[in-house]
Amino acid sequence: MKKIVSALLAIAILLMGCAFAESLPELPAIEKVVFEKGAYEPLPLKGSAPYAINESAFDADALRYHDDTLDIQVHKLRAFDTPLFIAYVQIADATQFRTEQARKYPSEATARVPVIAKKVNAPFAVNADWFIFHNAGVVYRKGELLRNRVNSEYDGLFVDMNGDFHILAPLTDEGVAALPADILHSFCFGPALVVDGQIWDNSDREVTYKQRMAIGQLDELTYVLVCSDGPEEKNSIGLSIPQMAEIMHALGVRHAYNLDGGQSTYMYFNGAKVNGQKAGKGRAVGDIIYFASAVPAE
Repeated sequence: MKKIVSALLAIAILLMGCAFAESLPELPAIEKVVFEKGAYEPLPLKGSAPYAINESAFDADALRYHDDTLDIQVHKLRAFDTPLFIAYVQIADATQFRTEQARKYPSEATARVPVIAKKVNAPFAVNADWFIFHNAGVVYRKGELLRNRVNSEYDGLFVDMNGDFHILAPLTDEGVAALPADILHSFCFGPALVVDGQIWDNSDREVTYKQRMAIGQLDELTYVLVCSDGPEEKNSIGLSIPQMAEIMHALGVRHAYNLDGGQSTYMYFNGAKVNGQKAGKGRAVGDIIYFASAVPAE
């Protein structure tokens, strides 16, 4: 009997491995846009994005937003037997790459992503790293240093005032000291997925399959955000960290970083949740990443 059970278990593991070994489908390409340099003023770093959302900038199928300073292209597909959601974001100025907390730090208050997004006039937003959930890391938000507790158990993502990514894997005092002086935002979660165009080695981590959220930089002021459903969703296995890294690498990123996932995973666009099969799902979080227009409201 034990031999039969062992044989069945081996077959199950083999079949599971085959499912996870599925190759990537053809991924959607970004449609590059060019913004007129200096046509609009940078946004103030503090406070919410000052301009209301231009509803006419959304296309008819609600998968594209475009104005003179902001372009967002959303794609839905399947990879690794899991629903996948890809958003390309292009901005005219680094100040359009923004963050917001449910309440001002050091409050540990939380709110659902759409609640925070609507408060700050965000046409597009995702959950960030929920840094208030722990007390480690180096955290900048809107150019202000909120926390300086270097911890090598974390990888860090730093976004400078030009909108460029810097990943420290792991987070060390020496690495932080070598960063540019003008950091706009930083995140303490991880792990790193792609660094300098190469998939980062996370082979020492336990392999689990979950809802995931990742962010990558493709080029100057050009980003891609990717999220997946998880095993609790219908017809979904979820992604592992290596699979998310493979996806980000295939998209052509310079750098990519894993954000908070699980029930926190939330991609918000045009007033609705993009990912997940139940619109109301998603836990309250401490903070979001969002992108705002620099075109003044008419």
